[in-house]
Amino acid sequence: MAIDLTTLAERLPDGLRARVSDERDLDRIVEFRNLFATPSQWLSPAAERHRQLTSPQPLLVTLLVEAASGDLVAVGSTSDGGSMRSPDGSWSVSLGVARPWRRRGIGRALLEVLDAHAREHGARRLIASTHAADPDGARFAEASAYQAFHQRIDSYIEVPAFDASRFEDPDVAMGRIGVRLASYGALVSEHAGDLEAFQRAITTSVWPMLRDIPSPRPLPETPPPFEQARLFFAGPQIDPATTIIALRDGQVVGITLTEVKENSTAYTNITGVARSERRRGIALAMKLRALRALRERGVKLFGTTNDEQNAAMRGINRRLGYIPEPPTVMYEKRLGESVDGPLAEATGLNSSAGVRRKEGTGR
Repeated sequence: MAIDLTTLAERLPDGLRARVSDERDLDRIVEFRNLFATPSQWLSPAAERHRQLTSPQPLLVTLLVEAASGDLVAVGSTSDGGSMRSPDGSWSVSLGVARPWRRRGIGRALLEVLDAHAREHGARRLIASTHAADPDGARFAEASAYQAFHQRIDSYIEVPAFDASRFEDPDVAMGRIGVRLASYGALVSEHAGDLEAFQRAITTSVWPMLRDIPSPRPLPETPPPFEQARLFFAGPQIDPATTIIALRDGQVVGITLTEVKENSTAYTNITGVARSERRRGIALAMKLRALRALRERGVKLFGTTNDEQNAAMRGINRRLGYIPEPPTVMYEKRLGESVDGPLAEATGLNSSAGVRRKEGTGR
């Protein structure tokens, strides 16, 4: 079924038009979504363009609503995740409506079209999110037959104020248990002659760690193709100097993957430790090494995201001094359920974070 833009347009306020986005819209879409993003969720057009080129999602559809002036009024998307599709049939949904245009039926019209697209392609569940600080988003989700089922918590640490003297030197602590800490940048230099083989070893080691992280939707049992999976640690925003890897006898047993964004914020994309190596302080040691490197390069704010159920990683971050923000609430809609009652327009729903933007296992 093609996207029914005619019916969608008929349901929009006068003077607005709707269309399916194309690659020329990427910069505008990223700019629009950044209006609703937290500092750590902020995204650069370059990073999003690289992700789309290397991790295609053939079933992704993004709809734009524009004013006569050409200004974006709303953006809505849905996708199964491409090679990262969940085995349980979950799709992500993202929907944003500019504040002056809320409560005028735009969000509802977009959401129904996105819902129909997902259903047509076999989706069994839609997953979206909204910030706890945005009650309009929560009301819109609930009125649209979405139910809250999961929470994620963003937290931040002021890097210049961090007091590393409260902790043992991480390299000394890890040396006692036979674990080496090294930056990804240093390891790239060490493995210059066989870099792809080393990157493949990282992918194989890290994927089980990712699958252990509490998540609103399960990850596939096997990782995506190598050229896509390597973006977890070699994408354009990943910082080689502050991405820290733990090794035992040359084998990867832990990773904390750091992004340094153009908005001067650093962000922990992933922290994971192999099951056999947990409860040995490896995650804490990797984070300490990352903080030291970030401080040396003058980064001010360091953020992360933890699933509420991930008590181990949240405890580590409390110990380091991270300050939590109000949670991001994940909502699900089991397809086939109906909508009851009137809809209240809002900025509404953000996409499921999937593998990205969460920090996971390890103690």
